[in-house]
Amino acid sequence: MEQKEKIKYQRNCLLGALGAALLIVGDLCISIVPASPADKGLYVRGAYLNGDFQLWRVALLLVTGLVGMFFYAFGIDAISEQILPKYRKTRALIKYAGLLYVASAATLHFLVGTLAYWVTYLSEHIGREQAIAYVDDYYNLLFPAVSIVYIPTALLMLTSLISLLAGRTVMKRSMIVFHIITWQLIFVLIPDIRQAMGADISTLDYVFSQASGNTACLIWLVASFVYSKRNSN
Repeated sequence: MEQKEKIKYQRNCLLGALGAALLIVGDLCISIVPASPADKGLYVRGAYLNGDFQLWRVALLLVTGLVGMFFYAFGIDAISEQILPKYRKTRALIKYAGLLYVASAATLHFLVGTLAYWVTYLSEHIGREQAIAYVDDYYNLLFPAVSIVYIPTALLMLTSLISLLAGRTVMKRSMIVFHIITWQLIFVLIPDIRQAMGADISTLDYVFSQASGNTACLIWLVASFVYSKRNSN
C-alpha cells in the first residue's frame, strides 16, 4: 500500500472497530440477564418471563445498532482492502457480502430485543406458556427470511480466512491467531466447554455466545490496525 492508502486503511480499521464496539453494546443489552437452568434459545429465559427485561434496552439496542452499522461499513472496507489489489473479484466479494452483513446487524439486534420484550410483556398479561407460544409463532414466521443473512456472513468470513491462508492479503499468515473465525470459535466454544465440565449456565455464557461475532470482528480490526502501524515502513 502507498502511504495515503495506508492512512485510509488504518482509519477504516479504527472506525470499523468502533462500529463493532457499538454493536457489542447491543449484544450486552440482550445477554446481560440473570441465568436460569430452564433457559433456552434466544428469548425463552427466566429473566424475560419474570418481567426483568426493561424497554430501555430495546431502545439502546436499536440506537447502537443503527450508529454501529454506519461505522461497521468502514471496517468492511478495511477487510476488503486487506486483499491484494490484483485479486479484484475477491475484494468485491468481501465488500458486497460484508455490506449485506452490516445491513442485517441492527435488524437482527432489534428482532431479538423485540422478542425478549414481548415475552416479558405478554407473560405478565396472558401467562408464561401462552406468551412463549405467541412469540415462537412470530419467530418461526420470520426466521426463514432472517436466515438469509447467514449466507453473506459466511462468505465474508470464509473468503477473508482463505485469502489470508493463501497469501493473498497484505498480512502474514500468522495473523490467523487474530482472525474473526478464530475468535468467534473460541467465544462460542467457551460455554460448551464450561458446561461439559459440569458448570451451571451463567450470564457469562450468554455474553460469550451472543457477542462472539462482533467481539471477534473488533479483535480482528484492532489487530489489523496494529499490524499496519508496525509494518508502515
